[in-house]
Amino acid sequence: MLYWIIAGNGQAYGPADLALIHKWVAERRIISTTQVSTNEHGPWRDAALMPEFARAFGNPDYGAPEPATHADSFATRPASTPPTGPSTAPIAQMPMNGDWPPTAIAIPQLVSGIFHLLAAAGWLITCFGVILSIPLAILGIYELISYSRARTTPPEQYLDSTKTKAVLDICSVLAGNIGSMVCGIVMLTQIPAARERLAPYQHGDMR
Repeated sequence: MLYWIIAGNGQAYGPADLALIHKWVAERRIISTTQVSTNEHGPWRDAALMPEFARAFGNPDYGAPEPATHADSFATRPASTPPTGPSTAPIAQMPMNGDWPPTAIAIPQLVSGIFHLLAAAGWLITCFGVILSIPLAILGIYELISYSRARTTPPEQYLDSTKTKAVLDICSVLAGNIGSMVCGIVMLTQIPAARERLAPYQHGDMR
């Protein structure tokens, strides 16, 4: 089995076999919240949630990597240390210190999603309810899903989609949804600052 990880500098590294991943865990190069995938394009999961690595976290005596199977050894490219640069094109930039997504974007997105659902329910009881309630409900559900998946979505992709949803939030004032309009304005004003926060993770060696 081959693995890819998102390092602390936000760059993607891989492929690496199971033995090498275990070595990086033992050296604390991979921590419990490091994003790991068996596919270079994701989906990404916290390392601690991967069954083959879960036993390593919280165990200070961990340090003996399990031997790779014959198939793994044949299929992988062993290395003693992580590369100084990504061996594949960067897949995502993911801050690994638990402060993503920014609260100033995530909370308005959550609130906006709730406002959309409330507005959809309100329009449903009117004569033109179906025309307006369906798109409002879809947008509300979409925002709630985006909020719940923010940590596992590549940050640039997350910010791009958030910008689109923020514009739609502002347009929803045409359906009387003032709450989502305000949330959309807040998100738009916070996106540039969020992009600046990503910059440090786009350069540097893996740590």
